[in-house]
Amino acid sequence: MTDVGRHPRIKLYTMSEVMDMKGYVGNFDVKILKKARYVDETECTACGDCAEVCPVVRPDEFNLGLSSRKAIFTPFPQAVPSAYVINVHECLGHNPVVCAKCIEACDKNCINFHMSDEEIMERVGVVVVSTGLEVYDPTELDEYGYTRFENVLTSLEFERLINAGGPTQGELIRPTDRQRPKSIGFVQCVGSRSARKGSSYCSNICCMNTIKGTLMLKEHYPDMDIKEFYIDIRAFGKGFEDLYRRSQRLGVHYLRGLPGTVEETPDRSLRVAVENTVTQKLEIHELDMLVLALGIKPASSTRRLQEILGLQLTSDGFFLEAHPKLQPVDAATRGIYYAGCVESPKDIKDSVTQASAAAARASIILNAGKVDIEAITALIDTDMCNYCGLCAKVCP
Repeated sequence: MTDVGRHPRIKLYTMSEVMDMKGYVGNFDVKILKKARYVDETECTACGDCAEVCPVVRPDEFNLGLSSRKAIFTPFPQAVPSAYVINVHECLGHNPVVCAKCIEACDKNCINFHMSDEEIMERVGVVVVSTGLEVYDPTELDEYGYTRFENVLTSLEFERLINAGGPTQGELIRPTDRQRPKSIGFVQCVGSRSARKGSSYCSNICCMNTIKGTLMLKEHYPDMDIKEFYIDIRAFGKGFEDLYRRSQRLGVHYLRGLPGTVEETPDRSLRVAVENTVTQKLEIHELDMLVLALGIKPASSTRRLQEILGLQLTSDGFFLEAHPKLQPVDAATRGIYYAGCVESPKDIKDSVTQASAAAARASIILNAGKVDIEAITALIDTDMCNYCGLCAKVCP
C-alpha cells in the first residue's frame, strides 16, 4: 500500500466509492464520491496529539471491538495515507464550547470541520473490480453460543489476539479472566457447506487458516490442548498437506464431526457435545475457549456494483466470469476484469495470481492501439497473404 500511495502514476482515493460508470472499453467515465475525513491528509503527520486529547472512546473496528479507539483515529496500522480521520457521527462537535480539543492540540492546523464530500469524475481505459469479502455472521447459529458466551470467539477475533500488533501483543488470553487458556477448540465450516444456514459452497480458506493457527499455538504454547472439529479437511494447495500432517504430529487432535451444543460451566469454561462420526459415539469435551472458523460471503457492495457496471452474478452472489477456463479474470463486458474474492473465495496466493492476470489483461487492452506495425508485418509472409481480412476480423 505504501508503494501504491507513493507511485507517481497511481491516484489513490481512500474513503471513496464508485457512484456511477458509463462508457466503453478505453473510455469509461467513472463518478467517484470521496467522503470528507475532516483532516487534511497532505499536512497531517500522524503525530497522534489529537487522539491523546480526544475524550470520546469507541470500540476499535479493526480489532473487532477487542480494543478501543478515539473519535479521531487512524483506520489501521500503516494505513495509506498516513493521516488521521474523524468519525463525525461520534465526535462531540467543533463548537469550542462542546469540545474542539483536537483543533487546539494540532500544531499544523490539519483539522477542518468545514470539509464536505466531493464528487470526482475520472476517465479510465479499463476497470478492475476487487471489492474484497465479508465473513458469515455466526449469531444465527445459536447452538455455538456466540455472543452468549464470552469465550466463544470468531476466527477473525482469534487472529487479532495472536497477532503481535493486536490488542494483546500476540498473547492469547481468555476474554473472561484474561488468563491463557489450557485447552482450545476450533469449529470448521461455520456458515459454509450448509443448505440450512449460511452458504452451501466451500469457503476455500478456512481449513488451512485454522491449521496455520494451530501451528502458531503449538509453537508458542507446546503444552496447550488443541482440538479441531471438522467435516472434511480440504488441504488441496501446494504444501498444504504437509502442514496438515505437521499439525497432527505436534499433537493437534482432529475430530470428525461438528458440535451439536455448547454450554457454559460455572467457571466460564465450555462443555462441547459432538458426535464423532468416525467412532459413531457422542463425546463431551471441556474447553477453555472455542473458535469458530467463519465462512466467506460476497461483499455487501457487490449488488450495487453489479447494477452500476452491468455485470452478472452467480447463484452464490459472486461475479460471473466470461469463461471459467479461457477467460477466468474477464467480465462479460469488455474492459472489466476481476481480482480477488470478488469472483470466488480465494486465499492470498490465488488472489495475487488473479490480480497479476487482471493487470496483464488490462495492459494488453490499453496497449492495443500502440502496436508496433512494423514488428507485426515482419511476422507475415507477404508473398502468401491475399489480404482477405479474416485474421483482422477475429483479432481481439
